[in-house]
Amino acid sequence: MIVDDRLETVLRTQAAGKTAARTQLRQLVDLLGPVPLAAWNRQHAGALQRIDSLCAMLTDEECAAVLRSAPHRSAVLVYHFAQGGPRTAAAAVSAARLTDDDWLAVIPRLPTQTRGFVRHKSDLGEPVRKLLSRLGIDDFLLPQPEAAFHPDIAQAVPQQDASVHEPEAAAPEPTSSPAIDAAPKPLAETAPALDGAIDASADDGIGAIVRRIEAFRRKREEREAAVLPTARGDGLAPLLPFGEDDAQPRMPLTSIDLRTDALGCVIHAGLDSPALLLGSRLFNADPAAPVHCDGAMALAYRQRQPITAGSLSIEGADPVAGCWQADGTPLFAADGGRFTGYLLRLRRVAAPSAEATSSSASLLSHTTAAEADRLRQLLHELRTPINAIQGFAEMIQAQVFGSTPHQYRAMAANIAADAAQMLAGFEEIERLVKLESRTLALDAGIADAAAIIAGLVEQLSPVLAARNVRLSVAMPPRPLLIAFAAEEAERSVWRLLSVIATSVAPGERLTIALDEQPTCAALSVTLPAALDRLDDRTLFAPEAANAGGNGALVASAMLGNGFALRLARAEFEAGGGALRRDGARFIVEIPGAGNPLPNHDAAKDVA
Repeated sequence: MIVDDRLETVLRTQAAGKTAARTQLRQLVDLLGPVPLAAWNRQHAGALQRIDSLCAMLTDEECAAVLRSAPHRSAVLVYHFAQGGPRTAAAAVSAARLTDDDWLAVIPRLPTQTRGFVRHKSDLGEPVRKLLSRLGIDDFLLPQPEAAFHPDIAQAVPQQDASVHEPEAAAPEPTSSPAIDAAPKPLAETAPALDGAIDASADDGIGAIVRRIEAFRRKREEREAAVLPTARGDGLAPLLPFGEDDAQPRMPLTSIDLRTDALGCVIHAGLDSPALLLGSRLFNADPAAPVHCDGAMALAYRQRQPITAGSLSIEGADPVAGCWQADGTPLFAADGGRFTGYLLRLRRVAAPSAEATSSSASLLSHTTAAEADRLRQLLHELRTPINAIQGFAEMIQAQVFGSTPHQYRAMAANIAADAAQMLAGFEEIERLVKLESRTLALDAGIADAAAIIAGLVEQLSPVLAARNVRLSVAMPPRPLLIAFAAEEAERSVWRLLSVIATSVAPGERLTIALDEQPTCAALSVTLPAALDRLDDRTLFAPEAANAGGNGALVASAMLGNGFALRLARAEFEAGGGALRRDGARFIVEIPGAGNPLPNHDAAKDVA
């Protein structure tokens, strides 16, 4: 399955009655149950809200009946249902199939009543039982009984009868000291004989219960006799001397959710000990402060703007000390729009080691290739229905099925044109994916860069002249050969020039210059003001929209100027060249070649 939209489909469906609510609750539990904790996102959180609304439509027993028939492996669901009614919580715990690590993580966060439900599970590991015992939940299910037959049972009673009725002369010759033989046996050694006597005189069911009770008592006495180790703590929460040395160490914090007031002070921190950060002022740019941020984050706070990838340094306890990346959004009151603070998510910034960097680089290349293949499969699946839509639209337009009103033929023509444009966009996306994943090689060849660029400028000149754009073109006086196929060079340069033409404002002045370098041909193009004010990251971002609206050139940048520039850069790099920004201009470097073509005059100025 390339795209898994099952959860989204369920969330789009509204439950009209109790029957539909029970069905949808079962569907959501089945879909959320296998999701690991690291894969939870905002859509899964929305599913929990839908579960709450469904549980509000049902009674506690009806919710419990659904959960009893839906086994799951999600600690999140156990914690979520534990906040509901007692029957719902008991059913969620009973249906849970968690690992010991998950139980150890979720049990301390469960209500006391729900912890009592956990003790009735028979598949708990010893670490989980120890944790429940430390929390005061120690009345577990009784262990399974031992075998009904015991070898001491057949010997206990006959030996006692023989000592009473047989004469002393018939006794076997002793092999040890009479004093030792006469000593009474300890109570622990006589217990099996006593159990055997009880079993011989009582019903098998009662004997089994007695053995289970005795086994349970012996295990409880062993736990109480064990020596408790000294307490230890890690600074996150106080610990009592209940054997925490056997517990697993806490995982280091990787993210923290914060909320601040209008003054920038932390008023809520999502960690076990919020006091570590409560009251801290986050938006202080002074490097000498214990908690300080970078200038961009402080400026965003003063302007009440969203914070993206801000840098925050904290000096304090080990769990929160270090460098963090901050992302957040400002909050405003509903009555009057008064600024009330920020919601922030902090993510720990860790410097990778050299070995980790090399291994991650190889993993990244493998992941990139896998993602590229997955994207190509997705594009293939999208092409199939669009091709069908385009084919039917063309048949309606051509009146293959009979006479069709002109209004429907016009609509079919628009649909066919839109489908063709979408297919062209898919081809561009697939080409970029193949180029960036190094699975596509451009055609080799030799071409005259001056002739190609001069021809493209002639095509652009009428469009720019209509918008009163002053264009200055400088070309070398002789042919300039490049190691690039003519078709590939024309396509890549046209992408760049079309972005420039759609972004330029009326009355601006542009300069296009082609120079010959020792190893390459260098094309320089002035950046329009609409593109010059963007930073490099935004300039090449796929979501960068077209700044202009010229219909003649929109098709070449259908997916946005940023996508067109990124594709052009990938094409130049695949051919051994480069596309980069140098101040207020684009620089294109194309590898050169020998064997000049016949001379021609390519120098031209167009005003």
